[in-house]
Amino acid sequence: MKPSLLSFDADGFYLNGEPFRILAGEIHYFRSMPSDWERRLLSARDFGLNTIVTYVPWNSHEPSEGHFCFENELDLAAFLTLCKRLGLYVLLRPSPYICSEWELGGLPARLLADRSMTLRSSDPAYLSAVRRYYDRLVPEFLPYLSTRGGPILAVAVENEYGSYACDDEYLCALAAMLRERGVDVPLYTTDGQAPQMLTFGREKTGGFVGVNYRGTQGAGSSALAAVRAYAKDSPLFVGEFWAGRSMHWGEPYTPRDASDTAEAFREALAMGASGSFYMFSGGTNFGFMGGANFGRSYSPREGTPDRYIPMATSYDVDALLDEAGYPTEKYFLCRDVLDDFLGKPRRPHTAPEHKTQALTVPLTECAELFSSLDALTTHRERTHRPRPMEDFGESYGLILYTTTLPAFTEGAYNLEPHRYRDRVTLFADGEYFATFLRDRGLTRRAAGVGLFRGGPALVPTGKERRIDALCENLGRINHGRLIPEERKGMEEALTYVDSMLFGYETRTLPLDDLTGLTLAEGLPRPDIPCFLRARFDAEAGVDTYVLTEGLGHGYLFVNGKNLGRYDEAGPQKTLYLPGALLRERDNELIVLDLAPRGGGVTLSLLDHAVLTGEGQALT
Repeated sequence: MKPSLLSFDADGFYLNGEPFRILAGEIHYFRSMPSDWERRLLSARDFGLNTIVTYVPWNSHEPSEGHFCFENELDLAAFLTLCKRLGLYVLLRPSPYICSEWELGGLPARLLADRSMTLRSSDPAYLSAVRRYYDRLVPEFLPYLSTRGGPILAVAVENEYGSYACDDEYLCALAAMLRERGVDVPLYTTDGQAPQMLTFGREKTGGFVGVNYRGTQGAGSSALAAVRAYAKDSPLFVGEFWAGRSMHWGEPYTPRDASDTAEAFREALAMGASGSFYMFSGGTNFGFMGGANFGRSYSPREGTPDRYIPMATSYDVDALLDEAGYPTEKYFLCRDVLDDFLGKPRRPHTAPEHKTQALTVPLTECAELFSSLDALTTHRERTHRPRPMEDFGESYGLILYTTTLPAFTEGAYNLEPHRYRDRVTLFADGEYFATFLRDRGLTRRAAGVGLFRGGPALVPTGKERRIDALCENLGRINHGRLIPEERKGMEEALTYVDSMLFGYETRTLPLDDLTGLTLAEGLPRPDIPCFLRARFDAEAGVDTYVLTEGLGHGYLFVNGKNLGRYDEAGPQKTLYLPGALLRERDNELIVLDLAPRGGGVTLSLLDHAVLTGEGQALT
């Protein structure tokens, strides 16, 4: 590409002075394997798009302060190089906050350890952290600006800030940081269509404005009219044309009507708008990176209260390309619309072959979590009361608090956690006792455990009893005012009746290295967290989907890669296993089941995904 300059006015965009319509789709490099990028990008180009939009997740690129990662699926430069080679422009959305149903909206969880810091604001402490990050990030993409012969036409400032706060100083500071580091392409913001969102979210130093809205018929006219009313000097630009919908654990999931999305796309084109499909290709929330929402239920069920709703692992999101990056009916119907608009003949709805494989994998080896603690613990400390994982330098995974209930003999009283996020499982002397879920309270208890004052009743034995509280981060909220409160773990002591239990041994269990595990032939006990392992052969490079039937709740690891969370509540029943992770011989699959049913488990690896259906209540 030759150096190019994007400009704009109220009538539209111009590239090197010539009228230019941005026809874009969002594809996140960090949600798929690098070997799959080109196929997804070629599908976008074949569709008729000229531009790719991507976020940049701060928490993934800087997993610990000063330690940066730009390798493998985080190789931003390689992704931008590929876009350039394929003749696709880029709109870059480089943090610090991205939402995207990503853990904490892409903000590093370690920032939560500083209670005095105000996230997403002009607080000097927060801006200082962003500034250090930009010192490392901006040089990664600077050579790829269109003014230097690269594909990046414009760079976003923050993301949907108008739905979070009103702080012009903050947005101006971010813009200044980018400019000071050499970013000389246009800047832009994109927000919802409400007046305050477009007003509070706009960076005031001359960038263009986008509006985000659901891709259903009739929605575009009011959204684009809002841009005209509140950003009269900006072209009509749809920052996010929501083509599908995201998926939550424990909620029913039904894809949106593809023909309705196609007609809404036709309306946007007819109104003269540029814009971007969100998502064009969704991908996967590998590892612990699925975020969460809190607020009104996304379920159609009437009377459901506001609550915490963790995101599923799949980020298929009913996009134009499915989770593995292959065209859907929605892709072809929307492509027909664009072909009609451009005066091109319609093309056959012929999808490339998606080669998959089906396997049967018995899980024959086992190791209980509590017998593996020394191999998993990254930090161990005695504390008077429980403290959240961020205080110990941990961001993801599990944290274990162990305390003692003194010896006595009378009564049977309730043992309960307080101020915990997100899922706490209690064990008494190594045996399962009860499970508590954020904003739902007690969801399950062991057989034979009664209730006292609504809590699970623990019977004293006349001897000291060891109490273990295993707390799991189910994903930090990715949007809204509760983001600054998303510290995980426990922040108050357990209580027995009304008495607080003090004195805890705390272990952080980030689960980022399982190489020290020792597993042996054996079967899991019901409700006792355990690792299960299988070794299997496969066709290298060929996709498959792990059906999680027979498992309770936990995580899958294949050849060292955390595929993500599973939960018997659904609606997602399979985890996508990219062929890029498989080799021909001796593949290792490890399951961490935090709520095993007990007995033998044989997993089926399917040749298709199972995503839709009724989600059951989380427990």
